[in-house]
Amino acid sequence: MLAWLKRSKTTADRLLGLAPVAGGCVLVCLQRSAGSVRLPTCEFIAAAPGSQGEVLRQRVEALGLQGLPVNLLLSAADYQLLLVERPDVPPAELRAAMRWRIRELVNAPLDSLVVDAFALPDDAYRGRTPMAYCAVLSRARMQALADWVEGAGLRLHSIDIAEMALRNLGLLIAGESQNLAVLKLNARDGLICVQHGRDLYMARRIERGLDNRGADSAQLALEIQRSLDYFESQLGKGPVGRLLLLPVPAVGEQLHAELGLPLSVRIERLALDELFAGSPLLELPADQQALYLPAIGAALRQEHAEAVEPRQAAPRRAQMAAVRHLETS
Repeated sequence: MLAWLKRSKTTADRLLGLAPVAGGCVLVCLQRSAGSVRLPTCEFIAAAPGSQGEVLRQRVEALGLQGLPVNLLLSAADYQLLLVERPDVPPAELRAAMRWRIRELVNAPLDSLVVDAFALPDDAYRGRTPMAYCAVLSRARMQALADWVEGAGLRLHSIDIAEMALRNLGLLIAGESQNLAVLKLNARDGLICVQHGRDLYMARRIERGLDNRGADSAQLALEIQRSLDYFESQLGKGPVGRLLLLPVPAVGEQLHAELGLPLSVRIERLALDELFAGSPLLELPADQQALYLPAIGAALRQEHAEAVEPRQAAPRRAQMAAVRHLETS
């Protein structure tokens, strides 16, 4: 998507993740020091649609977070992610080239859309056809989100997507030479992403979730296994060795047991108590912790990406150009 006007190698010691959710939004703050990551702030901020801006501003002020950089996570309804053949262009020209490549795949004029792309690694799909993911967002929606964040007193650093947030959560436990799948389940659908070290190779929406997973999660397990089989047969990176199951409301233990029988992969759960010891997140019931994970994944983006700063002489242009960091770092 559009880049900030100026880049810098420096990163802030406090990094925010913000995610709109039903009934309001989730705000988290990650703090880095001496090579460790802390999560001192995680809040669900309830607000009606017409009052979200003012309610968020008041809470940001109360928490003393004004002016901090924030990674804003798009909801699934806000963007479209397309997997298309990658044009043979230099990396710096990929975004522009992809705009033309997708013009017949979208239902809106290109001028009304903001487009970004990130290339899959060269060895994906056994090196046969270079591929790339292309994220498409309404320009009007991007502007509305930018205004919302700016109005709350925060500095919009980047706009991210769920697929990359899951990749960042996977980095908390993934080894550099391992194939890891990360699974997030909603009520009636889910998202499974497969990464090898830091590289995202596959992202797939599945049509089964917690409420329609079938008896003993059989239908859900079938969807997951199909995704794992596709990765092994088509991507050419070998089998997936581990499946990271993000926390889910109410049925976590039961779901883990049900999926463990039919799936040909080791299932693990994200150990939040080990990753974020002392965080107020751990004081919440386990079935509520899942709400915060996408925003945490968005904030973790900063652990591995360049920080960027807009030019002081052109703050509005910088805000308009805030959609960034969808490409893998």
